[in-house]
Amino acid sequence: MKIKSIAITSILLGLSIPAIAQELNMHTSMPLSQTDLNGTARFRAMNGAFGAVGGDLSALKINPAGGAFFNNNMASFSMSYVNNNNKANYNGTDRSKNQDALDLSQLGALFVFNSFNPDALMKKFTLSFNYESSNQMRNKVSFQGIDNEISLGDYFLQIANQGGPNGGPIPLDVIKPQSSTTTITDGYLDADYYGGLTGRNAFLGYNAQLFSEVNGGGYAYDFLTSTPYQQSRSIRTSGGTDIFSGNFAAQLGKRFYIGANLNLHTVDYTVDSNTYQTAIDPVSQKSEEMNFFNSTYTYGTGFSFNLGAIAQITDGLRAGLAYQSPTWYSLTDEMYQGLNTQMVINGATEQFYVQPNVILRTPKYKINTPAKYTASLAYVFDDKGLISIDYALKDYTKTKYKPTAYYTDINSDFKNELQVASELRVGAEYRIQQFSLRGGYRYEQSPYKNVQFVGDLNSFSLGLGYNFGRSRLDLAYTNTAKEYKTSIVDMGFNNLYNNATIKTKENWINLTYSVNF
Repeated sequence: MKIKSIAITSILLGLSIPAIAQELNMHTSMPLSQTDLNGTARFRAMNGAFGAVGGDLSALKINPAGGAFFNNNMASFSMSYVNNNNKANYNGTDRSKNQDALDLSQLGALFVFNSFNPDALMKKFTLSFNYESSNQMRNKVSFQGIDNEISLGDYFLQIANQGGPNGGPIPLDVIKPQSSTTTITDGYLDADYYGGLTGRNAFLGYNAQLFSEVNGGGYAYDFLTSTPYQQSRSIRTSGGTDIFSGNFAAQLGKRFYIGANLNLHTVDYTVDSNTYQTAIDPVSQKSEEMNFFNSTYTYGTGFSFNLGAIAQITDGLRAGLAYQSPTWYSLTDEMYQGLNTQMVINGATEQFYVQPNVILRTPKYKINTPAKYTASLAYVFDDKGLISIDYALKDYTKTKYKPTAYYTDINSDFKNELQVASELRVGAEYRIQQFSLRGGYRYEQSPYKNVQFVGDLNSFSLGLGYNFGRSRLDLAYTNTAKEYKTSIVDMGFNNLYNNATIKTKENWINLTYSVNF
């Protein structure tokens, strides 16, 4: 099958960007605003409670001043395995799905430069370079259930009747092929040119024979009503986000440490969604099937920085403060979709395959994720171990899409529906000769005020390390649980459907080999 790729040029910007903006919503920002605590096994074993501890390459993303606690050049290499267990409930029906993934989670090195001047204010400084998988998104979710009232066809009908000028019907000449020789591809592109997302989806629904025009304007359904609808949706995600960091840290005097990171973020992930519905009228025995599929590929880069300081209050007690800037992303989406329907009436089958075979590429858009503030305390028991606690705040209302003139409604949703969310991390380590035993707990508050589309996150972790002298091997296990909600189709406004509740448990195993040189 030949797929036609279309790049939307600046000639179309005045018409296409406002329409494209409707495809983004408050929820699509979450994979960028919320990230995994991936990294080294020691970091994972203490659930990221490293803001005043330092001495670990992954800890530098929490507080970059921690680099100055290293005494030797070192390098580390980490692998991670994750099992995602997703249990879904939609209108009373349960379904589960598992997904496994193996990744390079961390790779980096740090170099120590000591001062040999006893009177120098800067006793030493360190430079490090580190790669981490910040959000591994390989996952599969599926759910199914019966809706006794709302058909999948109502989604397309609502768009056709409310997606036009001033909230009225979309004009028929936008969604109907202009002539018998107009191909599905050309008609779809024409609908996109004039109506963007609403034009495209109304085009799919009309040409799949789900509704027709009525006298006086507007559209009426041609699909089954007043009958149970068996509905299901599968969502497959792949790819993720990565971060490349350069760190500078320094020890000033005997008890004060400062540091800074410059971070390059890369985004490369795909979301494939397939919604399927069947229905049978028990009286007429008319039956129908609908299959609506969408694929969105998002890619781009981002930039951020970190600042931090750690004070060694006593020989054992440390306190840290850190600032993580917003991440400024520049992204592009490529979208592909289609709609297939089949209707059986009196034994006769009609099939409509509306597959434009077009990849639509949006103009670049920008998103700023919120900044993060972290305060930390740690107590180190000489060479026996430590206890650490981090408390962080992130104001999700500061999330913003740009150009702001085109994303007014979404940015308003951020301010009205999101909140300042807190995060608590607690970790401990105990050393027995060459062995280290570790454990941690993490709680992350939902960014949503009212409807918990993404729920609170709870996580616990355990770990074991063995020190060979010049090298170390660390192993960690982390269990993470949270809930979120989604629907059979993504609707930016006037959601017609009940939400499915997804309970996700992630089981992580991280292995790290570190060497001093």
